[in-house]
Formats: sequence, structure tokens, C-alpha cells
Amino acid sequence: MSVLTSRLTFGMAGLVATLALATPALAGPIFVDDFQDGQADGWAATGDGDVRLTAYQDNISLRFTRRAEALTTVSTRGFGDVVVAASLAGQSLGRGDACLAEVSGDGGATWQTVVRLEDDGDDGVTLVRGEIAPSGGDDNARLMIRFRAMGGLTTLCWGDAVTVTGEALAAAPDARPTVDAVLSGARFSAPVDLSGFAAPNDAVSPAGRASWQLTLDVARADMTLNVLKDETDDGPVEKADRATLPAFDFALVQDGGRLIPLRRGPVVSGHPEWDWVVEPGRVWVDDHNPGWLRVALPFALEERNANCLHNGVLTFRFKPGGSTSAAVFEVASETCAYLKFDAWGQAPARLQPAADTDADAVVAAYEAEIAARLPVRPLSDLESLYPGFDASRLALAAPVDGDPPAAFGLVLDGTHYVGGCRTRHGDYPFCAVLDLPSYSTAKSIVGGVGLMRLAALYPGVTEARVRDHVPACATGRTWDGVTLTHALDMTTGIYGSTAFEADENAPSMGRFFDAPDHATKIDEACGLHGRRTAPGQTFVYHTTDTYLLGAAMADIVRVRGDADLYDDLIAPVWRSLGLSPTIMDTRRTADAARQPFTGWGLTYHADDIVRIAGWLADGARIDGRPMLDEGLLSAALQREPTPSGLPAGLPGFRYKAGFWARDLAPVLGCRAPLMTPFMSGYGGISVVLLPGDMTFYYFGDSGVFDWAPAAVEIAKIKRMCP
Repeated sequence: MSVLTSRLTFGMAGLVATLALATPALAGPIFVDDFQDGQADGWAATGDGDVRLTAYQDNISLRFTRRAEALTTVSTRGFGDVVVAASLAGQSLGRGDACLAEVSGDGGATWQTVVRLEDDGDDGVTLVRGEIAPSGGDDNARLMIRFRAMGGLTTLCWGDAVTVTGEALAAAPDARPTVDAVLSGARFSAPVDLSGFAAPNDAVSPAGRASWQLTLDVARADMTLNVLKDETDDGPVEKADRATLPAFDFALVQDGGRLIPLRRGPVVSGHPEWDWVVEPGRVWVDDHNPGWLRVALPFALEERNANCLHNGVLTFRFKPGGSTSAAVFEVASETCAYLKFDAWGQAPARLQPAADTDADAVVAAYEAEIAARLPVRPLSDLESLYPGFDASRLALAAPVDGDPPAAFGLVLDGTHYVGGCRTRHGDYPFCAVLDLPSYSTAKSIVGGVGLMRLAALYPGVTEARVRDHVPACATGRTWDGVTLTHALDMTTGIYGSTAFEADENAPSMGRFFDAPDHATKIDEACGLHGRRTAPGQTFVYHTTDTYLLGAAMADIVRVRGDADLYDDLIAPVWRSLGLSPTIMDTRRTADAARQPFTGWGLTYHADDIVRIAGWLADGARIDGRPMLDEGLLSAALQREPTPSGLPAGLPGFRYKAGFWARDLAPVLGCRAPLMTPFMSGYGGISVVLLPGDMTFYYFGDSGVFDWAPAAVEIAKIKRMCP
């Protein structure tokens, strides 16, 4: 399946997200795409066939063949009397074949026909037009439009001139209650602005230190879940489970106005869909209710056996003598390309004094965590420091009806300039502890850093063979000669197709990702493909390669010291750097093996990942001593005289030791090549180690991977060309 697009697609399976091009205005068309600009931006291709732009007599149309589909999403928010129109042409349609343009107002559950072309009108030239006022089309944030072919090997269809029109609606008054009103018993009927969960600027913190046990009665929770996007193929049971919460029972230490959970990072819950991540929050005196204190606690729901994070906040009132109000909660953002939702509600809460918590140690550790963070300033400050710099360009060009990035920013001269943490309902009030998923950036800082650390401890280990440490790969001769270096570089010579990410996006990968246990994952990883070339000659992107690397490294670590790959090899490095407790664990298989995923599965804060990037760029030293194999690190960060790694996917891109690299010379107008290392993750995650000791990062889930516009803007601050 191919589609003409300028979008970059790095990461795991399914990176081409459904994007939108809508630009609502007060009057006139809501959406127009006639493809005359030579772009199909925002159209996602699926199905069995080919999707691409073709030209005929100076007219450009979107061609789709066999049983292929091309889909886009349009926002009609603020418009009524919506009409969708499109044109179709066809060729070589047999009996029963058809070319269709369709629209859905209910998230793809049902489709309505805009125009249908059959074999009596397939001259390959004439465009047949149709239009419809679709059910559910008015005031819809995600109106879906698709072209679809229903035919055989020779079936050709062309789609063109898609328009969506409507009349602007009068603005309705905002009837949503405030958080304070909900706490006082008002109906929580819709999401509210998250600013209502934050402590006021003049909030008074209570004195003293206390330990608490917070329990939510999740079985009695009144929760609404509004799904905005769902590409999971989950059944009714899984969807019903999604609308429930895991058991919530957490010990907390209150230190004045700070509230610190004892358990940080993902907490495996036993729930069929979700695990908790709970972060430090606030306590303050409730001015509106004498004798009561108010709590706000940030959290995230993390998908079981996966890496999506849905961020929220909960709040409640309590009296130190024992009374506790219901807890009000809201989820209004995520970093998750395939599942987006707002969730809100309330649950009975109980806050009781807790014993056996070493409050002094918890507070001391939290203060050390805060002290180790980089100094933070708003990204907009750079506009006054560097006239001509436009901070908004670092937010990149997300689709109009897509979500803003969860987080983005720039580290410059030791200061962390933060672009904010926007959500669908206001700014996230706890940006410093917003939980972010690693996805494939873990290939760099677990797979890459892990092997570099192992090589520093045990020189020569990089040439160990995968089959000698992974018994499932020892059957037959497929994995002969494949070393740990080959697995890290994704040059095993074992693949199905060299087309960019064709193997990664294949349906067969679903068995690997969905399997909860190590035995199934490792069998899939070892047996998914056959030997095509000798190791070291061809790059093919495979998360399975990094998983096998992790399994081999775990075996080596066990044999040499009865230790754990992540807990005993990698996490101690993070502790030495003073990173947050959130990154100190990783997602693992749900069995006795507890195999770290290696290629995805970390949770961290923005400060964690930018400090790791800066540490790597500075030689990966602690107390002046190199912690990683210097040769492998130098190759990964393109410090060699010639570019390291094999060509990877697109012109000017390479991949080495778990790190991507891109030649920025054509973008910045440099006379010499400028290979720039970066980490990349599913959905739209980039962490870029720019020249001049700068780090740019972007965590999104709308398929935005081209960070070159940000690099061009940053070059106004500091020259990057050699």
C-alpha cells in the first residue's frame, strides 16, 4: 500500500495516522481537496491495493485500485446543514465492482454513500459527481470521508474534488460546571477546563508532614468515556472494560503543600485494560470551605501490555479529621495514535492516616529529584532573547483537527525551554510530571544504551551471537552469524520485504505485539521471516530485532551475575543521573520471565529524556568516567569522519545502534553533510540531538515526524552548519 505524502513515517506499526485538512471559517467551504497541489496530505491508505496521485490532461486525481481505501477526517465543529460532495471516475470495473465515495458521522460504525460508480460508467475519463447531507455531519469534530474500491486485480478508481460545506452555527453558551461546582454536587456532564484542577496562584499550603492512604471505590465510579478515535479492533468486552478503572489504593506523603506517591512509574493493576501511573500533586487550604483542604493529583492510565498513556488529574476535598469528598477526575489528552478519548466522572474516596511510610526518605528523594531537573523557562522567552525567532514553529504543523503535541521544547545552553502541555480542555496543570511514552525511543536508550553499557563492562560482547543466547532462534540455520550488533542495527539479513516498514506494518506483527508472554513473543520474533541476505548488508526496520537483542542481553546479564537487564544494568545509570522514579521501570511480559520489551515500553518525563540526550551528547560520563562503550556511542551519534550505519528508509537517513540520523545539510543549506542523530517513536515522537549541544523534542500522536521546520527555526539562534 502506498500513498503520495510528504509525511515522514518512523516508529512501530501503523504510523500513517488519519489526519485532517479542515480549516473552519465563519462562512464558505469547510473543506476542499482537489489534489491540484500534488499532495495527498491527510489521506491514509489501507486495504489491498495501491493509492497514489495520478495526472490526466493537467488534472490530478487520487487513484485507488482493487480493494484499497483512502480516508481523511474533517472537523465540522461550529457548522450545521453540512453537505459532502465528491467526484469519481473508474476503469475496468467488472460486474459487481464499484468505486465509492462515502462519509461517516459516527466514527466509522456506519457509512453513507456520497457517490457510487459501477461498470456502466467506467470509461476512465468521466468524473461522476454526487453529494449528500450526511447523518451526524453537523458540528462533528471527526467527520470521516473515504474513497473505496470494490473490485479485482484490474479495477481502477479515481477520486477528486472533495468538498464539505455548511452554515456557521450560533455559538452556544458554555453550560459546563466548574470543578468546584462538581465537588459541591453539580452534574459532571462534560469535560471542564483543566485549570479548575490546579491550585490557585495564591493558594495557602498547610503546615506539617503526614502520611495518607488514598482509596477510590472504583466499582461505584460514575464515569463517562467519550471515544474520539478508535483503531484498535477491540471487541465489545474490551471496549466495556475500557470504561472502568483499575483498583486505586495508593500511599501518599504530604509535605506542606506537596503530595508525593510512594509508588511511582507504571503500577501493574490486574485490570484487563489499564495500569496506573500516579505522580506528585498539591494540597492547599480550600478558601471556599473553611476547615477543608483540597488535593489535586496528576495521573495517567497506561494500556496493559502496551505503551499508550492517557493523562488526567483527580481532585477532592478532605478534613484532616477524617471526612473526604468524592474524587472528581478527568482525562483530556494522551500520547496514543490509535485510541483517543475524553473521560470524566467521580468516585467515592477515602483518605486515612497511613503507617509504615518513611516520610523523611520520600520527601528527601523528591527534593533531590526536583533539584536535579534542568532549569525551566517558557519557550516563548526565546522570542525576546533572539528577535526573529518564532517559537510556534517548534510545535510543527499538526493537522487542524488533530490534537496538539503533548509536549515539545528545546534545551539550549543548559536551560529547558518548554512549549507547554496543551490538552483538548486547557493546559495540563502539572506539566513537569506529565507522563510520556517512549515507544521506539526505547530502541535507543534501552537497546542502544543497554548494549553500549554491556560492551563497556564486557568488551567483545557485541559480537556474541543471538542464537547462542535465545534458544528459540537456535533451530535451523536462519540466525547463523547474526550478532547482537546486527540485531541492534536491524541488519540481520532476516526479513520479508525491504520496502520501508512493510514488515513492521504487516498484519503478522499483531501476534508479536499482542502476546502477553515472553515465549510467544520470542517464537514470533525468531520465526517471522527467513534469511534473505548475509548479516550486516541490509537495513530493515524490525521491533522484533530489538526485542531479540533484549532477550540475548538479559541472558548474558543473568549468566554473568544473576541480574536483571533493566533493573541492574540500565536503571542504575538513570539513578546516577538523578532521573525521576517514573523511568526506573519498564513494561515487561506478563509472565515469570518478565522480559523487558527493550524496543518500547518506558514511561518518563520530558526532563528525563532531554537529560539523557544531553548526557549522551556529552560523552555519557558519570564522575568523569565513561559509562558506555565509546566506539559504539561515537558511531551511534555520527561522530565518525564518515556517516555510520546503513541507508534507512528515505534519502539522507541512516540507522546505527538504535539511533536514526538525518543529513540536515540540504535543509539548512550547509555546504558539507550534517548527519544529525535522533530518536523516534510511534505516532509522532522525536528527540533530536542538534549541533551546538541543543536538544529538540516533540511528543505527539498525529503522525508528525518531520522536525526539519523546527531545526530551521532553531538555526536562527545558533549556527549548526559545519
